[in-house]
Amino acid sequence: MPIPGFQIGVELPALGVQTEPLPSAPRWERWLLWLILAGYVVVGVHHILTNTVYGQDFLLHSSATERLIENPGKWFPQDFTNRPLVYWIGAGAHWLTRGVGPWDVAAVIFVVLNTAALALLHAVTKRCMRSAALRVATIALVAFLPATQVGTIVYAADAVCQFPFVLILWSLLRTFETRTWRGLTGFALLTGFALCLGEFARFTFNALLPATAVIILLGCRWRRLGWRQGAAVAALALLGPVFMAGWIHVRAKRIFDGTIPHHTFDLHGTGEMTWSSLLLVKHSDARVFSAPVYWDSQMIDGNPRYVILINNSYSYPALLLLTTFTDVLDYANDGQLDDGAIRPELQKILARWAVRLGLLFSIPTLLAVLAFIVRCGVGLVRPAWAPSTGVLACGVAALAWYLPIFLSLPFVHNSYDWGYWLSRLIIPALWGFAVLLFAAIDELWSKQRWLVVAISAVVVVQAAIHIRGLWY
Repeated sequence: MPIPGFQIGVELPALGVQTEPLPSAPRWERWLLWLILAGYVVVGVHHILTNTVYGQDFLLHSSATERLIENPGKWFPQDFTNRPLVYWIGAGAHWLTRGVGPWDVAAVIFVVLNTAALALLHAVTKRCMRSAALRVATIALVAFLPATQVGTIVYAADAVCQFPFVLILWSLLRTFETRTWRGLTGFALLTGFALCLGEFARFTFNALLPATAVIILLGCRWRRLGWRQGAAVAALALLGPVFMAGWIHVRAKRIFDGTIPHHTFDLHGTGEMTWSSLLLVKHSDARVFSAPVYWDSQMIDGNPRYVILINNSYSYPALLLLTTFTDVLDYANDGQLDDGAIRPELQKILARWAVRLGLLFSIPTLLAVLAFIVRCGVGLVRPAWAPSTGVLACGVAALAWYLPIFLSLPFVHNSYDWGYWLSRLIIPALWGFAVLLFAAIDELWSKQRWLVVAISAVVVVQAAIHIRGLWY
């Protein structure tokens, strides 16, 4: 028996709130978007040609791919946090090339996926801000961040996370906009597909399951979606991914049960990164403005030590600034094949400027994120304070990705020297936080054209520094 009102072609009942029409995209915005996407592709191909693909843990991931080719059921090379999507892509590249240069072909696939992710992110920004200039600035900034340039090319799981993450946001937002059950069903199922795809990409996508539920719940609370529609979206989007996540976990548990876990925690705190180092800056953090590289060493007590990796030597905020706005692992310089090559002087200068100018974005972004959290909290009581649906989705998803990694740092062993602070682990969150920043600017000052032009100019300068600074 059909459910009353749930026939596929039937319009949804009125929610009492008129959905605000999407802002029009002027022709110049579309042209600039295509220019940015083309620039990202050119930069990505250049990084492939200069061996950036051979980055962190390449031997682990390449060996895991080769084992997967020999035994298709061997999904997890190390523990349950390593998911098989990147290895499937690598295996497909092996098949296409017959084993000749498969990693470069896999990186080309990464470029295609992340170009699509940037295009979808632009579509998401239309649900977050009215200013076309700020929408373009958002994409320009995130597309050419060193975190993006390198993290989306290196043969590792980081390269395949952005597409499912942004697809989740876009399809979920479309469920709020559609006026028919057919549309709601289709976009909710697409959200579920993106969540399932994410489960095969990285363990962190588990956090997107409750995040999606929170976005739907708050959307219903703020009358952006009817409760019956919200229940339908939640069921269609979440039931499959929840079962998928459970099945993957059980499969991994059977494989690794009784083995020593690779990632180990101490719930009392390891002392390697203290809470003060996690939350507060230090006087010694001024060293970050010289843009040190992960591999910079000096003699300490008669032994060479990587300075950045000394416990509590740098605060996490300083390291996050460094790893977001510079290629701290120096993989753009011939990847792991550089044989210890020193960063050229021009790239050193540009890296230092990238860190300094990065403060113009990082501090306002922190304020925008804090303001978002406050608005959501107050909005529970006074819905008039609530952010727009697009901002809600980006903010909740970004925080869901970021906070588990951030809050685990004082408890995980080897937090410094294994690089748990590296931006490659939080690229989706960085994209989401960038949307929060420019959405806040749009809401407060979009009518101040001189300010929008000035901000756009700074973005162009920052992006140019990033591109040239990583161009070898």
